[in-house]
Amino acid sequence: MNSELKPSRVLYENLDTTFVNLWGLLRYLSQRSFIGRVHVKLENYTADVFLNGSETPLVHEVDGAAGSDVTEEAGLHRLVLRVRESPGLITVFEGEHEAVAPERASQAVEPDAAGEDTVERVSDPAPLEEPAVATPEFVSPTLDTVSEVQASATVTPEPEPATEGEWNDVVRVSGELIAGIDHVATATGAHFAALFREARIGLADDYTFLDPMSSQFDYADSAVTANNALPMNIYVAGVSEALRRIVDRIASGERARRTRERVALELSRVARKNDEALTRSGFKAHLDRIAGTKVV
Repeated sequence: MNSELKPSRVLYENLDTTFVNLWGLLRYLSQRSFIGRVHVKLENYTADVFLNGSETPLVHEVDGAAGSDVTEEAGLHRLVLRVRESPGLITVFEGEHEAVAPERASQAVEPDAAGEDTVERVSDPAPLEEPAVATPEFVSPTLDTVSEVQASATVTPEPEPATEGEWNDVVRVSGELIAGIDHVATATGAHFAALFREARIGLADDYTFLDPMSSQFDYADSAVTANNALPMNIYVAGVSEALRRIVDRIASGERARRTRERVALELSRVARKNDEALTRSGFKAHLDRIAGTKVV
């Protein structure tokens, strides 16, 4: 790195991918026109995504197991999928010089002195102690492609969004369902807000409205605020899965059965008051799965 350049500014350091969603982080940074790099370190693998605020990002991957060193746009798809399967750490470096990607890796193979083939590697990016990664542009074709692949594996959107009346009902009743789980979690001594945030981050790849950084969805004081009318089946599926994950976390050990029964009672109470809205929205079909036992 040029000695005249200012030292790197570390924006975030050693974020654990078990708790931090890489896709959500990249989206958050790109929406703010971030310029810099995001470094991802997994076991025997590192990747750097270079973000300059506009162009489709290049990803520099070094795969120790495969013996490869590649720089290309297609690496973003591989990186996102790999991080979803393996734990690792993320460090974000800010600065224009951090967004400069190395030249694309050459795949040429040359024989070494012993007559064996070796893969030619490109030179590393700026000589930092750790590889550089920059966040991708969320609207870029590469990110759109990743989003489509992930979404197609989980949910199929409805052709038409709900009417205003239906949407208001589903948002209202979702707040009551979340509040029911909130009450049970609090009674068990769990920190519901933290559990809900963790569940939302974990589902942000497939249900983008749940991303805490999206500002599309918020829950507070037993009520939900949703800024955009979403296809109802996507909204219901996302919220239901988030609640199921929370119940799985709090229903453990000797209290597991009792906790699930209490969850079922809370959901049953909501169902008695809102049977029509729950049935029409599709929430009713998810209640047993959320509780892990029979509700109604």
